[in-house]
Amino acid sequence: MASRLCLIQPLKLTRVISCCIIRNSFSALSTSGNHSSRDFSRCIQYGIRSNPSIVSSPKISEPLEEKEHSFLPHTESKAEVLDDHLIEHEANGLSMQGTLRILLLLHATQDDTESVLNLLNKAKINHVKPSVETMARILVAYIRNKNVDAAINMYTSIQVAHPSYTLDCNKVLDLCTLLVEKGRRQEAVKTLKEYIHLDVTRTIDFKQIKENCGNLLTAAATTCDYKLTKQLLDTLLSAGLVRPENYIVVPLLQCKLNSGDIPGAVEVAKVIYKTYKLLPKRMEMLLLLLHHYKELSMKITLPSSVKCGDEQSDTANGLLEQMFSLIVHQYGSLQAQHDLMFACLETGCPDVARNVLQNLDEEVDVHQLTKMCKLYSKMEREDALLHLLSASRGNSVINRQIIFCSLLDIYNAQNDGKKGLSLWTLMQEENVSPSDPFLSSLATLLRTNNIMIPFKVQ
Repeated sequence: MASRLCLIQPLKLTRVISCCIIRNSFSALSTSGNHSSRDFSRCIQYGIRSNPSIVSSPKISEPLEEKEHSFLPHTESKAEVLDDHLIEHEANGLSMQGTLRILLLLHATQDDTESVLNLLNKAKINHVKPSVETMARILVAYIRNKNVDAAINMYTSIQVAHPSYTLDCNKVLDLCTLLVEKGRRQEAVKTLKEYIHLDVTRTIDFKQIKENCGNLLTAAATTCDYKLTKQLLDTLLSAGLVRPENYIVVPLLQCKLNSGDIPGAVEVAKVIYKTYKLLPKRMEMLLLLLHHYKELSMKITLPSSVKCGDEQSDTANGLLEQMFSLIVHQYGSLQAQHDLMFACLETGCPDVARNVLQNLDEEVDVHQLTKMCKLYSKMEREDALLHLLSASRGNSVINRQIIFCSLLDIYNAQNDGKKGLSLWTLMQEENVSPSDPFLSSLATLLRTNNIMIPFKVQ
C-alpha cells in the first residue's frame, strides 16, 4: 500500500475532481463489459476529456460551479471510497498518468509545493513520468503564485528531464520577470540569455510575447536599476524578440523617473531619441520639469526657439531647453510649442502659456485647442481651462466661447450654479456675447439651484 501513487491525503477539491473523472470513466467502462488495463486507461482519458477545464483552464483553482458537480456524492465517506477505488486500480498496475496530471496541477495552483514533490516522488517509484506539458503548467502555476524557488526548481527539472524540449518564450519571460521582482536580477539576465542562445527565435510569435517583454522591462524599471533595465532591453533587441517602439524603450526613461532623477531622465530621453528616434512620455517630461521649477521657485525661461533673446538663467531651465529641443526635432516646432503651452496650463503657469500663444499667433492649431478643451472638460480640469481663459485674454485667433462652454459643462456636471453664474459675469466684463445654447444651459443650471436668472432666454 505504501507504494501507491495517491497515498497522500488529497484536498477536498482534489477529491471532488477525482470523483468527477472516475464517475465518467466507470460510466463509460460499464457499457463495455471489459475491465482490462487498456480499457480502464482509455476510460480514464475519457473522464479527463469530459472535464477539460481541470487540465487546460488557467483558472484551475476556482471551485466548480454547482451545475458541474451536482451529480457527485455529497458525503465525505463516499468521496473517500471513490478515491480508494482509484488507488486500488493504480496499485494493480494501470496507467494513471492523466490523473497524476490533474492532481499535480491542483496542488500547484494551490501553491502546495510539498504535495507536488510527494506526488512526483511516488510517480517515480511507480515508473510514471509526468509529461513535459504537465511540468510546464506546474511552472506557470508557480510563477502566478510568485513562488520563485519552486518555479526555478521546476524550470531546471524540465531542462533535465526533457533536454530536447524548448519552453514557450512567454513562460521564460514571465519567469525572468518573477526573478527581477524577487531581487534575483542577475539570475534573470542569465536565464534570459541562456534561453536565447537556444536559437528559438525562429519559432516565436512576436505578437504574443509583446506584453510579456513589456512586463519584464517594467519590472526592471521598478527597481530603479538603469543598468539592469538597459541590459535586459539590449538582450531582447539583439535577439529580435522586440522592435524599438515607445512601449519597449519607455522603461529606460521610467527607471530614472521612478528614482526622481529628472536630469538623468532628460539625458536618457536624449539617448533614446539619438538611438531609436523615439520620444516617449514627452508631455509627462514637460510637466515634471515645470513642476520641478515651481517647487524650487525658479523663474521659467522659455526655450530660445519660442522667444528669441531669452537667456538660460540656470541649469533647470537648461533642461527645459534640452527637452523642448528634442520635441522640436521629433515633432516639429509648432507641435512642440503646443505641447509646452498645454503643459504650462496644467501646471498653473498661465503667463508662460500666454507668451507661447503670442509667439504662435495665427499658427495656433484651433482644432487641437478645441480637442484639449473637451478633454479638460471631460476630466473636470477646471484649473487648466481657467488658466487658458487667462492666457487667451485679448487673443483674436482663439474662440474663447469654446473655453466658456467647456467650463460650463464642468459646472453642470458638478451642479454648481454659483460658478456657472460667475462665467456669465466674466463674459459681460470682457464683452463676450454668450451663444443661445450657452444661455439656455446656464439658465437650466441656475433654475435648478434656485438662483435668479439675470438674462432672458429665447
